[in-house]
Amino acid sequence: MKIKVTNLKSILVEIISILLMVLFVYSALSKLLEFQNFQAQLGQSPLISAYTGFVSYSVLIVELLIAILLAIPKSRYIALLASFGLMLMFTAYIIVILNYSSFVPCSCGGILEKLGWKEHLIFNIAFTILAAIASLLIVNNRSKTIIKLMIIAIIGFALIVTLYIYSEQKMHQENPFIRRFIQGAATQTAEAELTNNFKYYAGTDGKTIYFGDSQAPLHIIAYDTILKTKRHYKIQLERENFPFVSVQVRIAPPYFFLMDGTVPVIYKGKISDWKAKLIMYDNNYYFSKAEIIAPDKVAFRAQQLKTLYNILGTFTFKDSLQVNYAPQLLQKQIDGFFDTDGTMQFDKQSQKFIYTYYYRNQFIITDSNLNLIRRGNTIDTTTKAKLKVVHIKETGQRKTASLPPTVNKLTAISNKLLFVNSKLIGRYEPKEMWKQASIVDVYNIEKNTYLSSIYIYDINKTKLKEMFVIDNNLYAIIGHRLHKYELNKKHFNNK
Repeated sequence: MKIKVTNLKSILVEIISILLMVLFVYSALSKLLEFQNFQAQLGQSPLISAYTGFVSYSVLIVELLIAILLAIPKSRYIALLASFGLMLMFTAYIIVILNYSSFVPCSCGGILEKLGWKEHLIFNIAFTILAAIASLLIVNNRSKTIIKLMIIAIIGFALIVTLYIYSEQKMHQENPFIRRFIQGAATQTAEAELTNNFKYYAGTDGKTIYFGDSQAPLHIIAYDTILKTKRHYKIQLERENFPFVSVQVRIAPPYFFLMDGTVPVIYKGKISDWKAKLIMYDNNYYFSKAEIIAPDKVAFRAQQLKTLYNILGTFTFKDSLQVNYAPQLLQKQIDGFFDTDGTMQFDKQSQKFIYTYYYRNQFIITDSNLNLIRRGNTIDTTTKAKLKVVHIKETGQRKTASLPPTVNKLTAISNKLLFVNSKLIGRYEPKEMWKQASIVDVYNIEKNTYLSSIYIYDINKTKLKEMFVIDNNLYAIIGHRLHKYELNKKHFNNK
């Protein structure tokens, strides 16, 4: 009888060892054959995103090494303990994802590609139990093996929890340029026709969205927020005999502003009658960009007369024009002009002004008076603008020798969330997606953290031209089409 029992134990250990070998070899080869996809999936994991590189190679090596050790009788006991530890860690990984993670990523592919996370969990538990049984059957002294299994279990669970805590912190605060795309974070819900490619976002009162037209500067069209009702308005200027070049309309209900920094002039009126009165005309104050801060205040960007560097400032319209500069905000890296170019946004909810550089991974946060609050960074690694500036002696002009790589192209701000259309591909990202969509990274400027990224899909190979956010909806202008995306509150508003 003892011989038969011993033989039965040996057969069970042999069967379980073969099953584990097949599992690990198949799993490792599946990952190896689609290694880029495997890394991309790990990069989306809420537990190990920040350690994708190390984990992706380690898992492959460990799986193959355990499979080899299982095939050798003398090392089988150690291999079975290692199998138990690895399968237990896979099981703990799924438990944490299903119960404690803010989102559930895609599955790992390979042999479990078609399984859901719950089925995946059951599968892993079954193989964990099999590895434990084989570890107990292969030796006579089971009490020591039980203690070893308990120690392995404690260490395995502790390691997964530690990875989760530190990976989340690193992803949100010290991101190593790994984007996180959460399924269902943004869903397209509506679209509208803008008639031409020259429309731009002018402003909103929360219920109506206003668009200007760079080719017809005095004409405004308006939609409701569900993009159904459309209206047309025409601005009447108090004085029109200016050499307008770059007219921009900004709407901050109940007022609207019409500005052209090349003249330079600023008009102001009410959207109730669309009649614009001249409130500034002064050749001393040319500007290249402007954003409405308050009914009597406009933030602008201009060039310093002596250095020709870009500089930020504010116009305040009270009893008389007041001009205040903030010379320390924009920081020169190369020439002070091209390298400090960027986008300007003002968040009404938080009363924060944000300036985001085009060619480096930095944005500036100030209060409504342009007093610096802090400098933040986008998740890419371009800390210095990659520009080569040449000076033309005949004309005294400065030009870029070649088209510089853009880091942050477009921005939008709403309720402490900064949306950045990035032009650089991150680590472990499928290049195919960059051919069919634009990437928008989302940051919480109050907590100075990266949240996640979303895809804005191209229309007839035309990419995102402009975006803006109203409440929990992102609107994207793509060519002459306007698309509305509903943002998932769970992923963006409760961070």
